[in-house]
Amino acid sequence: MTLRSAVAAIAVAVVASACQEQLPTSARDTLIPAGIVVEVVLPFDEFGSDLRVYGGFGRTSERGGGFVAHEFGAGTDPDAPARPGLQATTLIGFGGYPASASVRDTAGTTRTDSSLTFLSGRIYAAFDTVGSVAPGPVGLVVHEIADPWDRTTATWEFAVDTAGDPTPWSAPGGGSPQEIGRATWDRAQGDSVFVSVDSALVHAWADTARDFHGIRLEASTPGTRLELRGLGLRLQTRPSLNPDTLLDLAVSARSSTFIYDPPAPPPAPGEARVGGVPAWRTVLNVAEPADLNGPPSLCAAVPCPVRIEDRHVSYAGLQLFSRVPAAAYAPSDTLAIEVRTVLAPAFLPKSPLGPSITGLTGERLAPEWFAPPAGEVVEIPVTGLVRGLLNEETSDGARASRAIALLSVLEPLSLEYVSFESEDPARRPRLRLILSFSEGGG
Repeated sequence: MTLRSAVAAIAVAVVASACQEQLPTSARDTLIPAGIVVEVVLPFDEFGSDLRVYGGFGRTSERGGGFVAHEFGAGTDPDAPARPGLQATTLIGFGGYPASASVRDTAGTTRTDSSLTFLSGRIYAAFDTVGSVAPGPVGLVVHEIADPWDRTTATWEFAVDTAGDPTPWSAPGGGSPQEIGRATWDRAQGDSVFVSVDSALVHAWADTARDFHGIRLEASTPGTRLELRGLGLRLQTRPSLNPDTLLDLAVSARSSTFIYDPPAPPPAPGEARVGGVPAWRTVLNVAEPADLNGPPSLCAAVPCPVRIEDRHVSYAGLQLFSRVPAAAYAPSDTLAIEVRTVLAPAFLPKSPLGPSITGLTGERLAPEWFAPPAGEVVEIPVTGLVRGLLNEETSDGARASRAIALLSVLEPLSLEYVSFESEDPARRPRLRLILSFSEGGG
C-alpha cells in the first residue's frame, strides 16, 4: 500500500466551523482556525527498514530479586512441544554477622553492645504475588552452597564462567544438595515464607575458617515460576547488656543472583523481541513521512501535494502486533518497554542510546496481550521522534537519528520477555499519524 492509497482509504474529519467557546480574556469568537485533520496509517515499507534483534544485554545479578521455577512451561509450546520446562534457583551469599547493635540496657539507657550471642536464625523469602505463577501452594527447599561461586558470571552449568577459566558446579544448578530446610508458600497466606535455621548451623556459619558460600532457594512443585522480591537471613540474638531481651538482626547480603535452564530460545524467524535476562532489543530504521497528494477533501482545503512538516504532526504512534513468546518466558505481570534513538548505528549492538522517547516509566504492556492467540495491536507514542525527523533535529538541537531501539525499562527488567511480529505482511509494524492542516495555509 502506498502513502497515497493509505491516505485515501482512511476516514477524514473536516473541522467545518471553529470552536464557539470563548475565553473570558479573549475577544475572538474563533479560538481554533478552521482546518482539516487526517489520520494516516503507514505500512512498514512506507516508513521502516532494517529491523533486527540483538541479545545479551545485562546479567541476572544486575536484575535484583530473583526467580525460582520447577518444570515450568514444559511441553506447552506448539512450535517446540518437546522443550523442557524452566528450572530456576536463586543464590545469595552473606557477609559477616552483625558486630554490634544498639541495645537498651537494664537501666533504660541505649548503648552499643559489641558482645552478642546468636541463638538461631530464619531464612525468609518474599514473593511477588502478582508476577508469580503457581497451580496452588508451592513447596520450597533451601540448600547450603558448598561451591565457591561468582555472582556476575554464575550460570546453571558454571559456578564461575570467566573467560579462559570456567569452573563448573559440582552438580548443575548450584552444586551438590546440602539441604537446610523446607517450607510451603501459599499465595492466600501472604507474600512471605520462613525456614528455620538451628543454633548449630548458625554457629557454624559464623566460623570464618569454614567454607560457607551462601544458600540457594529452589521450588519442588511442578508448573511453578515464582518471582522473588527478597531473600535473606535474620538472627535471633541475645545482647550482653540486657540478656532478658532478644533482638532480631538481619545479616547483610554480600552477593546474589539467579540461574536458570534452559536458556531462552533465540528469536524465531519473523519475531521481534524485547526484554528477558540477558535482555533482547529490537532495532529498526524510521524514515520521515513523504508528501501527501490526497484525498480530495484534503486537497480542497490546502494546495496539494502537501509537504508534511513537524508542525502538522499532532500525534504519531508505532503500532506493533503482539506474538506468543515461549511459554516458559511469557509475561505473567505487566512489563514496561521504551523507545530510544540509536546514537551511533555503525557500532551496534554496542551503540550508545539517546534519552527515552517514551518517558521514564515507558509503555506498560499487559500480559494477556501475549497469551494465545495474541495478535493485539500495541501502540507506542513516538510523536517527538517523528517531529524530530521532519525537522532533521531533536528538541535539543542534535541531528535526529533514524535508528531506534525498543528495550525494556531498567534493563534487564525481568526473566520474561515480549514478542512482536516482524515479517508477516498483515502484521508488520505500522506508523499511525494524526495530521492537522489549516485551511488554505497548509
